[in-house]
Amino acid sequence: MRSGSGVVALLVGFFLAVSTLVSAQSATTSLHGTVYDSKGAVVSGAAVTITDNQTGFSRTAKTGSQGEYQFVQIPPATYVVTVAATGFATLKEESVRLMVSTPATLNFTVVVQGQTVTVEVAGTAALVNTTDATLGHAFGTEKLENLPFEGRDPVGVLSLQPGVVFIAPKDVVKEGTDSRGGSVNGARSDQTNVTLDGVDNNDQLLGLAFQGAVRSTLDSLQEFRVTTSNSNADSGRSSGAQVSLVTKSGTNHFHGSAYEYNRSKIGEANDWFNKKSQLDSGLPNVPPHLVRNTFGATVGGPIVKDRVFFFAAYEGQRTHENQQITRVVPSADLRDGIVSYLACSLPVPDPTHPERCQPNDPLKTITLQQTDLMAMDPNCSTPVPGFPNGTCPLGPGPNTAVMDIFKQYPKPNTDSVGDGLNYRGFTFSGPAPRKTDTYIAKLDFNLTKNGNHRVFVRGGLNNDHGALPNESVSQTGDAGPEFPGLPTNLIGVNNSKGLTVGYTALLRNNLINNFRYGFIRQGTGAVGLKDQHFVHFRGLDNIQGFDTSLNTHVPVHNFVDDVNWTRGNHNLQFGGNYRRIDNVRSSDSTSFFTATTNVSWLDNAAIANTGSSLDPGAFGFPAVAESFSSSYDSPVAALAGLVTEVDANYNLTKTLSVQPEGAFVPRHFRANEFELYGQDTWRVTPNFTLTFGARYTLLQPPYETTGTQVAPSVSLHDWFNKRGLAMLAGQTYAPVVQFNLSGQANGKQP
Repeated sequence: MRSGSGVVALLVGFFLAVSTLVSAQSATTSLHGTVYDSKGAVVSGAAVTITDNQTGFSRTAKTGSQGEYQFVQIPPATYVVTVAATGFATLKEESVRLMVSTPATLNFTVVVQGQTVTVEVAGTAALVNTTDATLGHAFGTEKLENLPFEGRDPVGVLSLQPGVVFIAPKDVVKEGTDSRGGSVNGARSDQTNVTLDGVDNNDQLLGLAFQGAVRSTLDSLQEFRVTTSNSNADSGRSSGAQVSLVTKSGTNHFHGSAYEYNRSKIGEANDWFNKKSQLDSGLPNVPPHLVRNTFGATVGGPIVKDRVFFFAAYEGQRTHENQQITRVVPSADLRDGIVSYLACSLPVPDPTHPERCQPNDPLKTITLQQTDLMAMDPNCSTPVPGFPNGTCPLGPGPNTAVMDIFKQYPKPNTDSVGDGLNYRGFTFSGPAPRKTDTYIAKLDFNLTKNGNHRVFVRGGLNNDHGALPNESVSQTGDAGPEFPGLPTNLIGVNNSKGLTVGYTALLRNNLINNFRYGFIRQGTGAVGLKDQHFVHFRGLDNIQGFDTSLNTHVPVHNFVDDVNWTRGNHNLQFGGNYRRIDNVRSSDSTSFFTATTNVSWLDNAAIANTGSSLDPGAFGFPAVAESFSSSYDSPVAALAGLVTEVDANYNLTKTLSVQPEGAFVPRHFRANEFELYGQDTWRVTPNFTLTFGARYTLLQPPYETTGTQVAPSVSLHDWFNKRGLAMLAGQTYAPVVQFNLSGQANGKQP
């Protein structure tokens, strides 16, 4: 016993030390109130006991001189509350539901009788928060199971709260680019703080308001609360909403569930554009594939009654869904080296600018054959130094190699994109399958009788795989293949995982310590098809997918500790939060050379109406209408194979060695975040509570741990000031500015 007591004392001492050095957000709740007699006088010395019969948890508090009692840092549950006082009948109140992060007030009136009085509470709704000014709503198991959440995502209920603005589409991978998508009372979406069982569960990459790094399924949540405004000092990290989620625990009774939700394509209508393209091509009218299947199961129960419990959950989702994809492809004429453009049909008002048409001019279509384009390219074959065969060995005008590539594109079937003459559209229904798997397990331990020392361990794992929207090099952001029959352009993977450990210790009846440690490893990746450099025809979609790849994992170590000390009418709370956030990534997005048929890099930054080669107006043809000039330039430059822009990317290590083309470039950033707070909840009178406190937050700027961070050799502030003074004196000041290795990883200043 002495040895065990020593270990407990060491652990308690360590946790108390951590709390003084390192948010509540502890996924707990509190209950307080006053005990009166039948005449309205307060009753001191009464024993108030709360008991959770499902887990054996129990705690007792004595009322103070003003009849007040308090329970803090207790797990959310449905309790039986018993009040016993000398000379009074024992009062028992059943089904007192305490919700997470929602302080509850419950007053009692005891009577002088010789029997136990039982009061039945109607319903299981959380008691009204009259303790502090926090605004928000708590959702229990019943609401979570009965409300129709889209995609069975419980955190999405945040969008139903007053003061929340939701704009960005929820299923778009880049929803974090719109700061309004989840804005709460004017705060940006990335200012929402999501905690799971008391530890940080924020998406560190996108800062999504409705989604944590590790997913929680609907049936795994016991309850959660969204505090939208007026958070106390024990909540931190951000200025937006505070979302506290609590995972279910096992109880003294075995319980479980199994479910499946299926949405099939039976009765689905075809997409209008897909139907039109099918009928125009002589194909049958077949709606796109649409199957969404969500299934899962939960199980929980006792391992040792009243002492050890388990809970496990699994949910899978399979989405076999097609998306309508529209690409820009060469027209039938352009494949054969024929270009068309629009010109003025009426006499031009200004002969010096023949491309400027008269108002309401209907325009006319001019077609240039291969021989016309060859004649408009007189400088193509002129031998120059270094090019004994001329500047274009394949001859003037249309490039035969380009025409061979153009003929590999599918034939156009729509004019919803493109210019309608040279660049047209091809629309099709492309598969975009996705699968998600979520695994959750939790163990709860009552180390002592009545649960005065409680430990829990929770683990979670995501296993996702599915199509992602393409990168910006594509003309559209659709998920799926570049063209029918090709593999998916960009595959997203997610293997995020997390481990949470919590220890709540009742050191004395008025002193409680709550410690949490969380390790959340957000792991995501995007696997693209690009494995070589290529030439991009400006204005056209590529003949195949050339998306690059990115691998990212963001491990977050989170230490949280809270100490609650009840002294008279005061509940003093102190605590801290430390987070170490690493961002480890590797990508080949800047590892390939690129080339483009970009007319902006020509001598005139254009072709039409410049008087240069391939300009119809310079070779006796009608001038290209000003409104159609860019629609002429891009197809002609692509057809002629004018590779005017070549971009070379060279990635260097800290020793200035060059990495080969296509190599993945590693980057590793780290940031440390510290928070300390103190708070007092003072019950001035039974019906007046004053909560006040202060919180200090330090968010360290990220630094690069691999040592590839650089900084200028001189102060650029001083450099510009001296340069300005020299200018005023009529002098030149332009010393060389070098960039040297810097940062903590190199032993330098941050």
